[in-house]
Amino acid sequence: MAIMPMSEFDRFLIMFDRLFDFVETYVRKTPEDKYDWKPIEGPGVSFGDRLDDVTIKSLYVHLTTSEDGFIRSLVEMEDVMEIPIPTNKKLSNKLFKGDFIALGRELHLESMARLRELSPEQLSKTVWFQGCEYSVMGFLWALYGHYAYHLGNIDTYMRQGDMGPTAFFNFTHSEMA
Repeated sequence: MAIMPMSEFDRFLIMFDRLFDFVETYVRKTPEDKYDWKPIEGPGVSFGDRLDDVTIKSLYVHLTTSEDGFIRSLVEMEDVMEIPIPTNKKLSNKLFKGDFIALGRELHLESMARLRELSPEQLSKTVWFQGCEYSVMGFLWALYGHYAYHLGNIDTYMRQGDMGPTAFFNFTHSEMA
């Protein structure tokens, strides 16, 4: 495979879209009766202080609704602004009550369309989140890391619940960055 020259942003778009596909593949492999399954609780099972009732379904809803909120904020922000925590209870409830996988994909596709509209000037803006300074491009990589982190959580749940997670790095599309 020849490596094609591309911008960091173009590489990000490909990799972020592939990571979303991978997360969705994991969730689709989850038996429906396990969407809300929880492992035995203990000090080794923690996903931070912003998530309650952590399940495979709630992690997917969290990822897709926070992606929507973060990207909407990044598109609309002026230089040197604080990114708000993307809490949208109405949107989260819509996903929880509906076809959460299909609705999550819709949110992702809308977010990808918004991202493709960002200019190089917008990508170089300075933003703040949780006391840390980023360029918009840098924060997008942090968002990628957020997805990767929770993919690991979903993988752990699937292994603990004997749900047979997919082989890692077996992406569904051949186009890679």
